[in-house]
Amino acid sequence: MHIPDGYLSPATCATLYAGAAPFWWGALRRVRRGLHTQMVPLLSVFAAFSFIIMMFNLPLPGGTTGHAVGVGVAAIVLGPWASILAISVALMIQAIFFGDGGITAIGANCFNMGVIGSLVAYATYELISRDAPVESPRRVWAAGLAGYLAINFSALAAAIELGIQPQLYQDATGAALYAPYPLSIAIPAMMAGHLTVAGIAEAVVSAGVVAYLQKSQPALLRGVVSTATTKPLWVVLALLAILTPFGVLAMGSAWGEWSAGDFLHPETRRQIAAASGGHELPAQVPAGLQRLARLWTAPLSYASQIPAAIAGMLLIMGACWCIVLLARRIRLRRNASFVERSLANLVRASEYAASAERVTESPGLFQKIDPRVKVVGLLLLIVAVAAARELRVIAGVFGFALTMALFSRISLRKLATWVWIPVLLFTGIIAAPAILLTGPRSAAFLVGRAGTTATLTALLVLTTPWAWVLKSLRSLQCPAVFVAILGMTYRYIFEIMRTALDMLEARRSRTVGTLTPLESRRLAASTVGVLLSKSFQLSGDVHLAMQSRGFRGEAHVLSEFRARTADWCWLGLFVTLAGGALWWGS
Repeated sequence: MHIPDGYLSPATCATLYAGAAPFWWGALRRVRRGLHTQMVPLLSVFAAFSFIIMMFNLPLPGGTTGHAVGVGVAAIVLGPWASILAISVALMIQAIFFGDGGITAIGANCFNMGVIGSLVAYATYELISRDAPVESPRRVWAAGLAGYLAINFSALAAAIELGIQPQLYQDATGAALYAPYPLSIAIPAMMAGHLTVAGIAEAVVSAGVVAYLQKSQPALLRGVVSTATTKPLWVVLALLAILTPFGVLAMGSAWGEWSAGDFLHPETRRQIAAASGGHELPAQVPAGLQRLARLWTAPLSYASQIPAAIAGMLLIMGACWCIVLLARRIRLRRNASFVERSLANLVRASEYAASAERVTESPGLFQKIDPRVKVVGLLLLIVAVAAARELRVIAGVFGFALTMALFSRISLRKLATWVWIPVLLFTGIIAAPAILLTGPRSAAFLVGRAGTTATLTALLVLTTPWAWVLKSLRSLQCPAVFVAILGMTYRYIFEIMRTALDMLEARRSRTVGTLTPLESRRLAASTVGVLLSKSFQLSGDVHLAMQSRGFRGEAHVLSEFRARTADWCWLGLFVTLAGGALWWGS
């Protein structure tokens, strides 16, 4: 049921990502409402349980394999929304690190097993066990039926998604581009194994866990969570992790999870045909499937069972911590008023400027170089990165910039916060379509070039006072009007920011209680209008003040620039690196 890369078209994958996204967002909001510290171990336990239980393969009719998912018990204990998060985390970890399911199909797999499975399991359990005591056997039977229906509805959704591909996406000859079997084959082949073996396994797991919790941890079934209730569950998970080698005793692939190489192997083709009602595969690998199948190579795909289980549990714990921290951040931001959020953003901008000025004064390696040399050298490296056609050249320049930042006492945390994360988010939005249309290489070039040039620029700004940067530009014969615009813009930004900070502080000191959303929007509109009028007035005042002090576009600093022997050596190094990058990257 883990759909690999290449079996669904990019349009289908995008549609299912869009279908899963509202449920992820809704789940995050619901988790935020009931957020407490025990949510982290609870999400981690059931995400890890789902991850490990899916490592136990069972032989299915026709020579394929299947497994339980654990979605039934997750929905029963966590509720449907937290279950969506837990199952989705397990599926994402499997796809990214272990190659079980495709990167492009994460949305589809999470929608099928996480969303549909959780909602079906929870609705079934609540319908049957309504008003029954926690210790009632009816809850055990309800859990078993919930797990059985959840995994079968998930399998049916996956079968439909695979089965519609041949009708929707064909090449010029009429051959399927992605999944090769139509609905008439996909649905019976997928459901035969899940209605029998895999569904029964899910039912046994769900009923068995609920029966165990009734006797050992009934508080979990009542929604009461504590550290004492989750510790025994981690012991059970550790035992399951040790037993994972037995999960590979059932050999063979699950239906619809074959690799592109399986389409060319005679014996594997025979097994696939036998599991598909005797219908042969196409003679050639579908073109779209073959192209997308090479999209991602999981780093831990060849790990043995026990290390893989342990690594998966650790990754899931880290992912769940990130989800809960994100939920807390969203809750705090939503509880804060518009004024408070605006003040926080302005304070962060002021801290950034002050921190940047402190870095320029520290006795680092790059701070000692003549500013003119830094401007010329880093500009040459930026040009070389923009012209490079080899990723290794871009990576080499980035490594040089990173090394210089370390020797210049620039915190990597600050670089990540100020440069890398914003660049990655901005370019990632642009690069995401390129991954599906032209492959990951073009997206890697975009992200690599943007990240490297931004790092080089930050290296210049964080090791050189702004006045020295302007003076260096004029020394290199940059037009005075260009330097004047840069200088006034930099100073004007902080003047406007200070004015806005004063306005918001004054508004908050006169505001009693919490503003309604309508009042917040009115406040935002009025603040922007007043700030705009003040900005026009301020621009004239700043310009007159600078003119009265003799500013005509020339940047003046107290210390004169004198190039030393070391500076000429640095310039030679920059020219050599830029020339080498242009040579090797062309």
